Amino acid sequence: MQYRIDVDPLKAKGLWYLAPDDLTALRQKLDVHKDVVRELADSPTLENLFALINREMTTALVGHVFTGFLEEDEEKGPPDLTLVRAILRQMNGWLTGPRTYESTWETVFAGDAAAGSHDGFLWSDDRRLLFVLADPRPEAGNFNRFDKAVARIRSDVREVQRAYPDVQVGITGRAVLESDEMAVAQRDMAIATVISVLGVAVLLVVAFRGVVRPALAVLTLGIGLAWSLGFTTLTIGHLNILTIVFLPMLVGLGIDYSIHFIARFEEERGAGRSVGDALARTFAGTGKGIVAAALTTAVTFATLMLTGFKGLMELGFLGGSGILLAALAAFTTLPALLVLDEKRRGADATAAKGWRGTARQPSRPRLYRYPRLTVAASGLLVGLSVLALGGVRSDFNLLRLQAEGTEAWVWTQRISESSTRSLLFDEIAAASLEEARRKVTALEALPSVAEVDSVLSVLPRDQERKGDLIAALRPLVANVAFRWDRAGSVDLEALRTALGRIKFKMAEGEAGAPGSEEEQFRQERQEVRRLIEQFADTTERMRPADARRVLSEFQVALLRDLDAKVATLTAQVNGGPVTVADLPAELRARYVGRTGHYRLFVYPSENVWEYPALARFVGDLRSVDPDAHGTPVTTFEYLRTMKDGYQGAAVYAVIAVGILALLTFRAAQPALLALVPLGVGATWTLGLMTLFDVPFNTANLLFLPLIVGIGIGNGIFVVHRSREAGSGAAAPSPLANSTARAIILSSLTTLVGFGSLMISSHPGIRSLGLIVALGVTSVLVASLATLPGLLALLGARALETPSDVRAPLSLHRPPVLAPAACACARPSQGRDHRRIAGHPAAMGADSTDRRGS
Repeated sequence: MQYRIDVDPLKAKGLWYLAPDDLTALRQKLDVHKDVVRELADSPTLENLFALINREMTTALVGHVFTGFLEEDEEKGPPDLTLVRAILRQMNGWLTGPRTYESTWETVFAGDAAAGSHDGFLWSDDRRLLFVLADPRPEAGNFNRFDKAVARIRSDVREVQRAYPDVQVGITGRAVLESDEMAVAQRDMAIATVISVLGVAVLLVVAFRGVVRPALAVLTLGIGLAWSLGFTTLTIGHLNILTIVFLPMLVGLGIDYSIHFIARFEEERGAGRSVGDALARTFAGTGKGIVAAALTTAVTFATLMLTGFKGLMELGFLGGSGILLAALAAFTTLPALLVLDEKRRGADATAAKGWRGTARQPSRPRLYRYPRLTVAASGLLVGLSVLALGGVRSDFNLLRLQAEGTEAWVWTQRISESSTRSLLFDEIAAASLEEARRKVTALEALPSVAEVDSVLSVLPRDQERKGDLIAALRPLVANVAFRWDRAGSVDLEALRTALGRIKFKMAEGEAGAPGSEEEQFRQERQEVRRLIEQFADTTERMRPADARRVLSEFQVALLRDLDAKVATLTAQVNGGPVTVADLPAELRARYVGRTGHYRLFVYPSENVWEYPALARFVGDLRSVDPDAHGTPVTTFEYLRTMKDGYQGAAVYAVIAVGILALLTFRAAQPALLALVPLGVGATWTLGLMTLFDVPFNTANLLFLPLIVGIGIGNGIFVVHRSREAGSGAAAPSPLANSTARAIILSSLTTLVGFGSLMISSHPGIRSLGLIVALGVTSVLVASLATLPGLLALLGARALETPSDVRAPLSLHRPPVLAPAACACARPSQGRDHRRIAGHPAAMGADSTDRRGS
């Protein structure tokens, strides 16, 4: 922890920090007034000080003692009365008010000021803020690794605020920003997960017009989530700011499989089929779509593991495994729960005809009566979206992704307003001072670099030249010793006399032009006269003994301070050049590493929170030193890797799902048709992003692989069901009611799952919820309007595979996913359906049954 730098070691080296011209001017002034200095040291009293001032005025050598006091400048301008006015103000203050002394000699001894006579505290550029620097220790294995350290610091800060309620105190910094971001994300994700689960449950209750079936779906989802959390604990063992979104994501995506399964099962039961037959047909029909959709979505997430970026790799692993586990729960737990529910209802497992009414043929919605119009409208919207693609923005400013309104965010803004330096900087190492000089010169020539802070910044320049100038000062201050044995009590009458003579010389004079030097000098003379008159009035009202006592105390404070300044000046002229070893320990620790290498801190001239400026700054630094490191370099690599990773993952995902679609349908045309919702929906989404001015950022880039999984899933379900409906027909039938209902409901649950993210105060997570809502809505419309319209126009042959030509697809002879699917395809042959009703895993059949089917 650091809050102050001990500047005392630099005070003895102050003259080395003056410019050569200032050293020359100081030598000339000391040479002119060396006799005055010696006389004041020989008799260090107030009356002698003002007598010497009066003498200098009398001889018209009015300027600064030591650094200009009581001396005329080269142009013979008006004398400077700054110091005499300051002394008179403090002297009157001691007589009438609190006796606190502030050095009046700081501006006189410029060498001492340059040497670091500052207080050593860490101030902002405008001196409105004081800094205390702390280096919190991260806690390994904790999602919020700085949580405990930040909490402890905040506790200490609250104690300070209670002790000093008028002082504003806050904490910020990279660790605090990260901790606050993690805390906000963790809190918001917990709330979003609860909202999404409740929202999904309500949707299911409304859609299924009951409580039991939605409860079964939510229970299945809960089991899948529990498996996912357990799997996460056993494998990765932690979450980060990217992977924390996977829980509400699984709620939105994982529930889809249960919805499709229940919707198809109810359709089959509504057609009068037994529980066993309904389960078998659900597995054989919709089950294939669930498997294909889960695999493609999992593969979509798995492509993130190819990016090489750890956060994305973990998200890809957890997202992909979570999807598969959710699908596994829908394939194992949900069928068993449905059978138990059917037993609870008491329905006849072998004759369910008439359950919930006889099967109804789906009516043809108006949307499907005019396929050409539907496809044309979709194409028009695609064209408009393509024209708007140029307006899609990217905003990789991480500061704008911080949780707004947090303490760390507020104080980051305040520091930025109070400092000209960027809060972000990079670091370069140099093995020697000579190498450091070369690199500093090269860096300062770069347009993207504002400043280079190094050990050279605190070492004086041109020390060889300054050495001769400082040596010339030594005779002028040699043997100057204050005789304090002669500094008795103040002679009040002598002091009044000296001040009276000075007052006489401060005659009013004629007024000068407003703002001119003459007018300013006249006003200063007026102030000196007023201060002397105030002194006279005050001492007249006081008892002489009291006045002498107070003035004697002031005399000691004033002239002891002068003695210290002269002593410091004497030490400075006799000191050698400044070396690294002379620097305070705090500065050496900052600028010199443990291995002896010198650290160069490079500050940007542009706002490197913005990605283009960041890229320029990092590129320029690497042209000087490829090993430059620091927050901007780390941020640049993080943003570049993440952006390239997501873009690459999207490309990999499209290729992977295309291959999976080909394997699923075993023909190019059905596979391409299954990709229509993805292509059309993604294009519309980009157009809507332009319309609503929603930029891509590091948080919502997750949308890219997500929309691939959702789009291809919907496409697979639609094409699968259309192939079933179109068997033996001239053209595909309209989208079956249960599939359409399942797609709508699954899209709504995804909207609820990700829409819940929009309650987050984290801008990135909030934008992810918004962009996924736009994307899911676009894919939904493309799935239920554009794709069915294309299927109606193309006809049934568009869905045929080579095997379909040889043997047309029949619902009574579905492609085999498992022996169970065939074992109950023909209940009329009298198989034991009690095995089927128990659990899908028990739906095996012997070889004779398989041949018979």
